[in-house]
Amino acid sequence: MSKKDKIKISIMIPCYNNEKVIREAIESALNQNYKHKEIVVVDDASTDSTVVIAQQYTERGVRVVVNPENLGIGRNLANCMTHAKACYVIFLCGDDVFADPNVAADVARIFDERPLLGVIDRPYYQFMNGHPGAVTRVDSDNIFISSCCPSGMAFRKMNVEGTSKIFIEMPVIVLQYLHKKWEWTRMNYDTVAVRIHPGGNTGTLSTYYTESPTKVYTEFLGKPFDYYPILIQLKCRAPQMVKDEIKAMIEVNPDCQRSFMFWLCARTATSVPSWVLRHLAAFYRHRISRRKAYIIKRGGVNV
Repeated sequence: MSKKDKIKISIMIPCYNNEKVIREAIESALNQNYKHKEIVVVDDASTDSTVVIAQQYTERGVRVVVNPENLGIGRNLANCMTHAKACYVIFLCGDDVFADPNVAADVARIFDERPLLGVIDRPYYQFMNGHPGAVTRVDSDNIFISSCCPSGMAFRKMNVEGTSKIFIEMPVIVLQYLHKKWEWTRMNYDTVAVRIHPGGNTGTLSTYYTESPTKVYTEFLGKPFDYYPILIQLKCRAPQMVKDEIKAMIEVNPDCQRSFMFWLCARTATSVPSWVLRHLAAFYRHRISRRKAYIIKRGGVNV
């Protein structure tokens, strides 16, 4: 490969048991309009056909790495960095897709123009599996909230350490860049579409919830992190944790008891059955939030 054709950006696709959706993720990466890219699928010891499907793309230049053992989300994100050959890295989870074909080119250009830049954040929207269009969107100026979803996050490559703590797998990596005084910026359009598919998202698996999200976030940020809807999420996925999580919220921030949202979420999580909440969540996305959700296209057009 000549110097002119040198790979500049690595599109890293961390995945685990994504056999039903991995094709769409890989195809959206292949469709990026940027010549100087590589696409690397890093499988975290899947037990389904994810690897077999991914390897069908090796003839199109996709590289497939299979971990000998399951590392977990955070450690696999760090592992992706070690397998990237380019100086810039952008993540795309195995169940998500790029929302625009120019993302890789824009990321490379921004890094080229700003040598002190280490991290690029982005807004994104969520879609329901099998249904086109946005149902919700994430557009937070807080990079630690925004980066909870790894897809679309871009970095100047460096060695990082992963964490096994839940909910902060990517924020921990972001913090390592900020500690080293790297600057960060934010894209002005939705670069990725994040798929919601119950049973497919890690956050929908009861085995994911191994410790208190409130305590993990508070320890990480050094101050109370008040995200009360997590109580609803816990009721749907790990109901045995709800009461302890309410106690944790009060422990780290007694003032939360003055919040109407805290009491609404706490009362809902303790009194409404899990199966009812799951149906209500689906109804809300399909009938209510979908009407308010929009997509920010490249160029700043909302649709």
